[in-house]
Amino acid sequence: MNGNLYNQLLTDIQSYTKSQFQLLKVQSIEQMSLLIGLIMTIVAITAIVVIGLIFLAIALAAWLEQWLPMWASYLVIAGGMGLIALGVYWGRRLWFVRPIEKHLSEVVMDNPAPLKQQKQSIENQSAMQRELLQRDLATVQRDWAQVQQLFALLREIISPKKEV
Repeated sequence: MNGNLYNQLLTDIQSYTKSQFQLLKVQSIEQMSLLIGLIMTIVAITAIVVIGLIFLAIALAAWLEQWLPMWASYLVIAGGMGLIALGVYWGRRLWFVRPIEKHLSEVVMDNPAPLKQQKQSIENQSAMQRELLQRDLATVQRDWAQVQQLFALLREIISPKKEV
C-alpha cells in the first residue's frame, strides 16, 4: 500500500514538473513575442517616419505651398506622418505581437491552441498537481512519523533494561 503511495507521489512530482516546464515555455513565448513586437514596432515607426519625412515632406510641401505658406505645409505633412506612426503603434498587437505568438507557439508548444488558452490550462493543471503533491507529501510525512514511532517502540522493547 505504501509502495503505491510513493509511486503515486513520484508520478505526481513528474507531472507537476512537466506542467511547470510547459508554463515556463508559454511565459517565455509571451515575453519574447512582446519584446520582438516592440522591436518591430519601433523599427516600423522609425522607417515610416524617416522615409515619410524624406520623400513625402519634400513632395507634399512643394505641392501645398501653392495654397499655404511654406511652414504650414510642412506642419501638415508632419502631422500626417505622426498619425500614421500612431496607427502603427496602436495596431502593433494585431500586426506584430499576435502573429509572432502564434508562430512561436506552433514551433515550440506541443499544442498549437491560442497562447492564452494554453497558459490558463497549464496554470489550472499546475494548481491541481500542487494540491496533489501537498496531500501526498503530508501523507508521506505522517507515515514517516508513524514509522519513527514504531522504531522507537521497538527499541524500547528490544533494548535491555539496566538495573541500578
